[in-house]
Order: sequence, then C-alpha cells, then structure tokens
Amino acid sequence: MTSSRAQISTSANRSGRTRVIVISAAALLLVAGGIFAITRGESDSDQSASNSGTKAPDIVQARQVSFEISTTAVGELEARKNVEIRSPLEEGSSIVSIVDEGSLVKAGDLLVQLNSDPIKTRVDEETLRVETARAELVAAQNQYDIQVNENASRLRDAKLKVELAVLALRQWEQGDLKKKRQSLDLEISRATMELDRLAEKLVNSEEVYAAGYMSKDERDRDEVLYIQAIAASKDAWLALYVYESYEIVAERKQKISGGESAVDELQRVKLDNDIELASKLANLNNRRTSLNILGAKLTKLSEQLVAATIKAPQDGLVVYGTSLERGGWGGRSEGPLQIGQQVQRNQLLMILPDTSAMVASVRVQESLAGRVRQGQPVLIKIDAASGKTFSGSVESIGVMAESGGWRDPNLREYTVRVAIDADGVDLKPAMRAEAKIILGSVNDAITVPVQAVFNDGPVQYVFIPRGGRFTRVPVRLGRRSDTLAEIRAGLNVGDSVLLRQPMAGEMHREPWNEAQLTLAGYSKDQDGQIITVGGPAGGSMTPGGRNIGGGAGGPGGGGSSGGEGRRPREGGASGPAAARAGQPGQGQPGQSQLEQTAGNTSGGVPVADAKPLNASPAGDTSATSPITSVPAPAKN
Repeated sequence: MTSSRAQISTSANRSGRTRVIVISAAALLLVAGGIFAITRGESDSDQSASNSGTKAPDIVQARQVSFEISTTAVGELEARKNVEIRSPLEEGSSIVSIVDEGSLVKAGDLLVQLNSDPIKTRVDEETLRVETARAELVAAQNQYDIQVNENASRLRDAKLKVELAVLALRQWEQGDLKKKRQSLDLEISRATMELDRLAEKLVNSEEVYAAGYMSKDERDRDEVLYIQAIAASKDAWLALYVYESYEIVAERKQKISGGESAVDELQRVKLDNDIELASKLANLNNRRTSLNILGAKLTKLSEQLVAATIKAPQDGLVVYGTSLERGGWGGRSEGPLQIGQQVQRNQLLMILPDTSAMVASVRVQESLAGRVRQGQPVLIKIDAASGKTFSGSVESIGVMAESGGWRDPNLREYTVRVAIDADGVDLKPAMRAEAKIILGSVNDAITVPVQAVFNDGPVQYVFIPRGGRFTRVPVRLGRRSDTLAEIRAGLNVGDSVLLRQPMAGEMHREPWNEAQLTLAGYSKDQDGQIITVGGPAGGSMTPGGRNIGGGAGGPGGGGSSGGEGRRPREGGASGPAAARAGQPGQGQPGQSQLEQTAGNTSGGVPVADAKPLNASPAGDTSATSPITSVPAPAKN
C-alpha cells in the first residue's frame, strides 16, 4: 500500500488508472464474498433444519422485548377503618333490638336498642316496634308483589335465551359454516391457479434465459414470484386445515354449550323463583303475626329509654363482637348477640368495618418479601365479586414473618396490605383475594422462552442448530418472568434456540467451549470446576419462589423428545378435503454468527441429560407436521 501511494504521487495519470483498477477489484471481491456468504448461510440453514427434522414450533429466535416480573399472593379483604360499638350505659342492661349481622348500614342507622328501665322504657320500645312492624308488613306485602312480577320477567328472559341459542346454532350450521368453507376453498383455488401460472412462467423463463434472450435479473424475479406463490398456496391449505381441524370443532362446541347453558339457566330460574316467592310469603306472614302480637302488648308498656338507642356513627358492615370472640380474639363463646341478652358496661357489642375503603391482606413468601415495595402496582382478583379484577397498590409490608402453623411449620410469610380501587363494587371483609404484585419490569432486553434454557451444574445454556444437529451454548441469565428469561450474555438478537431437549441423535457431544464460557461470564477454579464469575454457582429463584438450576445435567444421554411430528406426505394434495387431512408446515432457521463460533468446539464427550430452566418435562413440545410441499417445476 505504501509503494502504491508513492507511485500515485509521482504520476497523476498512472495514479488515476491505478485507483480505478484497485477500487473496481475491491468492489468485485466484496460482491462475490457477499453472494458466497448469503448462499452458504442459506445452504447451511436449510441443511440444518432438514437434517435435524426439527419442526418450526421447536425453534424460536432470541428477541429484544420488554416484560413484567410479578408474583401471586392470596389472602382476604379487610376494612381500612373499623369502629367499635360498646354499651354506653353505666349499668347492665338487656338488648331490646339489634341490627342483623352482615347488614350494610349508613351513618345514623339504628344498631342496638338497650333497655335500662323495664317499667318506663318498654312502652316507648313497643310503640316503636309496632310502628316498625307495621312498616315492615307493608314492605313485606310490596316485596311479595314485586317478587311475583320479577319471577314472571326472569322466566320470560330465560326462555328467550334458550330460543336464541337454538337460532344461533342453526345460523352457524346453515350459514356461517358454509360461507367460511367457500371462502377458504376459493382462496385455495386462487393460490393453486396462481402457482401453476407462475410455475409455467418460470419454466419458460428458464428456457429463454438459457437461450440468452432474457437477463438473469428477470429470470430471478420470476423465481421469486414462484416461491412466493408456493408460500401463499401453503398458507391457504394451512388455513383450511386449521379451520377444519380446530376452529369448526371449537365453534360447534361453543354453540352447543351455549344452548345447554341456556336450558340449565331456565331450570335454575324456575327453582329460584319458587324459593324466592316462598321466602317472601313466609316473611309476609311473619310480619303480620308480629304486628298483631306487638299491638296487643302496646297498652302495657310505658316508655322507651331514648339514651339506650345506639346508632351507627359511620357507614359500615355489621359484625357482632361475639363473632370476634368466637374467632379467638377474646377467648369467649357465648353465641351471637340477640334480643334479651344481658350486656355489661363498656361491653363490646359490634364493630362497623367501613366497606367503602377496603384493603386486601395477602401473604407473600419470605424469599420474595424483600422485593415488595410500597406503591408497587397490584391486580386483585376477588372470586366473590364474580371473579372481577381490581387495580390497587402496595400499602404496607408486615414487620415480622408469620409461621404456617401446624400444617407447615417451616413456612414463613409476610403480610402485605394492598389498597383496592373498588370502583363502586360491593366488597365485604373476609372475601378471598388473589393479588398479582408487579415486582418490576425488564425493558428492551434480549429474551428467550424459559423452556429453552437448561442447567448443567452452575452453567445455564441453550441449544442452537449447527450442521444439521444442535450444540449447547452457555448464556448468562438476568431477570425472568414465568414465561421469558433475560439473556445478558451469550446470545444476540435473532439467534435461533431450541425449545426442548434434543434427542441423543440430534446433538453434538462436545465439551464446553472456553471462549463461549468466558463470554457468558463463567470461569474455572483451581480444581477445574466451572464457576460463575462475580457470584455463587447454582440456580436462582423465579418470581414464584421456586428454585431453578443447581442440578447436574447436560445435553447428552437418551432423553426423549416427547412427541415427534408426523413425516411429510409424499406427492401433492388437491381439494379442500386433502388439506383438511394435511399437516402444517415446518420452518428452516438460519445459522447465526454464534452458531459459527460454536462450530470451533471439539470433543465428543457424552454428558448427562439436560434439565430445562422451567422444570417442565424434556421434549414437551407442540410441534406439528408439515403440509405437503408443492413440487418445483421440472426443467425440460
């Protein structure tokens, strides 16, 4: 190069010609090298996928995506604020009236009527009870009439649902199903005709090109169109196969299930109507009898103690104090509060949890409690609220861990209180809650499915296709969710990895590549054992608290792949019926730079069976069989 520059400086004409020649030669070399690399990569990729027999669903590419990390905890609902209701009288008294436990009350509602003066108070007390009973009788009569009308309306609606379900099934069988099949058949016919046309055109182009009357670029464009037509034909057949094999079955079952559910609902409505009407009738008779009895006793009573009237200081749900004692808080068990029961000074009568502001008290395992932070977003699912999911945030974390009791004395859990946005839904204490706590997120990271990662002692690795088989490549893992694992070293975006453990004949039996171990953050100690650089060897914890890794294993052995796909059918297929019996296609992943690096390893040392990161059975895949390929046109 120095000599060339000297010659250029001495002669302008010679330097210009030399520069043109050198640049032209370099350009030709770059173009030729690029064409060779592309051709070689496609050839190696095709050979790798073809020889290994791996279906497209078994191989995925590493992607750069973002995902959330969460954990699930269960518990129950609690009120944020509770108000204690205690006896305000200086002396012992008896309960005259008390609101039913479990009732939702508003501020100012009557909770307890205590009788402190039997001579004076009973008159007023019975007068109030007479008026209340009279109102309850009118309400009971109205409720009975309303129930009769409501039963008739519900019965009509249930019958209408049955009729609509039958019509929906007929519409699907006689209209939607036929229309969909005709559409798919038309697409297959169009794709087949287009394929035949382009195949014939390609054959003609080959002849014209061979005769020298067509450029190579025009001939290549015809070949590209033909390849695209092959793919379109396969897609059309695959769409028909999927619809006939799965979607029709699912839609038919859905329609039938809808009709059966409507019939079952009709029967439930009839039974519920009978129960509700009988309940309203019994309530009406009870109210009439109660009013008659109280009216007869009204003349014998003198007055009611106004001071013994206890009202609700705030909105809330009524919970008797005796219920709390039976739960173990006070150690007493006298039964629920009731009319006539004696109460003492300052005795706890009930509490009023404010159900307008509820929190979920859930239990988080000790291993994950350190990752929970105040203010983290939470999704709370409540089964008693028709399985509805509410949003919320972490409000507080317990100071001390709680034991699992005699069922699991080794279990340690922390109580986490989660504020809930009830959004107007009626929630009650003690409802079961399932909280999904968002512990964090991973942004723009290289990821692979967790089932693609395996452990061999401290080394975590994946399988990549190379030379018709698969070779293991060590990786450095970062954070992970239930489905995705972050790859911090060892893979690049677009690298292909295997989702299952390969069979014995599908993999290279090789020792670890030193360069790849170093790239992934591993090294060897003085005894030659592989260790993780910058941290202890072994697995890590998933968001659910399950230990991953730490076990021996490798890609060798005779592990089963668990359900190989069917072999491709010979020859072509014609007609929609043939496509419905066909199988879906398979992919052909290419070879990345990482795979070429893996090709430098040597050995042939067998290792133990690999263990997947997600602890699922090896070879648990859902690979499908390929569709019959459309043959390429023969050259004349």
